[in-house]
Formats: sequence, structure tokens, C-alpha cells
Amino acid sequence: MMTRLTDRIVEKIIGSLDGTNDMLTSLTGMSILELACDAIDITPDEIDLDGIRVGVVPVTSGLGIIKKFSESVAEIARKLGMEAFVTEYADVAGLAEALSAEVDIVIMADDLKFIAINISKGRFSHNSFATAAGYVSALKGAAGGLAGKDVLVLGAGRVGSIAAELLAAKGACVTVYDIDKKRTEDLLCRMDVKIADDAESALSSHTLVLNASPAAIDGRSVKEGTIFSSPGLPFPFDELGLKKAKMVIHDPLEIGVAVMAVQSASFSRLR
Repeated sequence: MMTRLTDRIVEKIIGSLDGTNDMLTSLTGMSILELACDAIDITPDEIDLDGIRVGVVPVTSGLGIIKKFSESVAEIARKLGMEAFVTEYADVAGLAEALSAEVDIVIMADDLKFIAINISKGRFSHNSFATAAGYVSALKGAAGGLAGKDVLVLGAGRVGSIAAELLAAKGACVTVYDIDKKRTEDLLCRMDVKIADDAESALSSHTLVLNASPAAIDGRSVKEGTIFSSPGLPFPFDELGLKKAKMVIHDPLEIGVAVMAVQSASFSRLR
């Protein structure tokens, strides 16, 4: 997902964080903090976020810096109650700056990895897991639980495969579709899932969908009343699909970052 973020998408995030929180509360019954905690199987009362210092380090390798990305990540951490800042310098110099400021957590991203490092514990959380866990929790909240329910996962990449495992662990009956058959075969070797041969027929027979694919969704295949938990970028829904869906839970960055930050903090701040 990192490589599909654009300057235009990220620039809108800071001003929309309150709206995201309201959206999540309305659709899932959980605030962004409650959702982030639920994603790692704790409650807000079980973790102390007060005074946690977070340094967000811009990284220039690969495709380089997305405008406002680091500040957006820092603002999400602030919304959780942490003290966050963006380092003046990038890359190694930025990391040195954050460590000199005695931060508790360093957050960094390049084209391949997006992680939050807990300095005192030498452990890190990564965005692929955090995004999957956050959107599984969002789907659980919106559906009133997942045990025994049929859930379709679109996309078996990094986020989709983790989501499938988390859904199965919560008792869901998981069906997975990916255009790359090797991905679904690899997933089938690790866990008990059903494999769909056709995305359209799978969509037409499911009302709970976790969409972790960048592919467009044809609204004609969407079943009336479907709940979508959809971290996929770009936004995949057409007007018909949105009209037929009961709800669509989607944001470009906030849920994954919130879960990642809370998980990193949990390595040393559980009460």
C-alpha cells in the first residue's frame, strides 16, 4: 500500500482525522484508539500511552518522500495521546536525531517496509500486520462479531494473507480470492480456507468482505447489504457498488498507523 499512496491522498489526512474517528465510531462502535487496542487484543485501560515520545523519521530512499506523509503519521500518533514529532533530518541523520531526543518509538517507512520501533525493547511492529489487524477488528465491530460467519478476503498479498489468518483465528469461515493462484495455494498450505476461482461470483455470495486488493470492484457483483472493510488503494468502488453496500470502512493511512503505534507501545507500556 505504501507505494500506492500519493501526495494528494496524504495531504488530506491531517484535516480528516476527526472525521475518521467519527466514521469508525459510527460504523464499528469503536473509536480509533479502541479499535487499535482491539486489534492487538487489549483494551485502552490496559495500556499507558501518556508521555510516550514518538519520532517520525523521513526516508528518502527508493521513490523518496511523500509530501506531508511523516507529519500525517505524527498527527495520528498525537490523536492517540502520544507526543510525536517529525525529525528535521532524514534517513540516518534523522534516526540519530530521534535517538538523541530519547524517544520511546521511532517510526520509519521506505518502499518496502513501514515500521514502528520500540527503542527500549528492541522490537518493532510493521504496517502490514497492523493494517490487517485493524481492518479485521473494524469488520468484527461492524458485523457484531465474526465467529461462524462467512467472510471473503479479496487479495492474498501481505495484508490479505495476514487478514485471512486473523479472521480464521476469530472463528470466521474464510474464502480467499487472488488473481495470483500461487498466493492462494501458499495460503491453503498454512490454514483451512476456501479458495474462490472467480471474484465476481465470490462477491455475489458474501455480505462480509475484507478487500486487500488494488483491483477495481464491479458494483454489479456486489451483493445488496454487503459490509466492506477495505484498506486497499486506490479506492476500488464504483457508484453502484457504494449504493449496494451497507457500509464501506476505508481510510488511506490512519487505521494501520494507529494499530502499529499502539502495538509498538504495548511492548513496554502494558499496565
